[in-house]
Amino acid sequence: MGSQDRAAGIAVGWLFGIIGGLVLIGGLIIGGWQAGWWFSVHNAQRQGQINNIEAHNIRNGYSNQQTLREQISTQIGNVDTITTQIAASHDKGLISALTAQRAAIAATVCQDVSEVTGDPLPAQEAQWATANCQAGNVRPGSAYYQAGTP
Repeated sequence: MGSQDRAAGIAVGWLFGIIGGLVLIGGLIIGGWQAGWWFSVHNAQRQGQINNIEAHNIRNGYSNQQTLREQISTQIGNVDTITTQIAASHDKGLISALTAQRAAIAATVCQDVSEVTGDPLPAQEAQWATANCQAGNVRPGSAYYQAGTP
């Protein structure tokens, strides 16, 4: 009987060893799967932060700033042109439409001015912005301000 007990003990030992190995392998697989999800989440968050930094750099980049400055110059010219058209017109409907259009363009200029960083605007544009803009909106009291609009 001793040799049978010994053989049974060896078989039980092997069985526990195999079961233990399978449990260990299963734990490693599940742990690795969970770690993969964890790394994926953190990589996505880090990529989102990188994208935010890149977007910030693009907004403040030379090309974007030059485009803003050109738009400001062009749109201030458009405001002046519309002001001349309003002064020359006697049609109340046209004057009303042009006034609304001028206010919308002035609001766009003020928004663009609020996004300019780095070098200051040229003197005339800076004066226009100081007289007509406040925190990215048309300043109340400006000739281009219309109540109820930004």
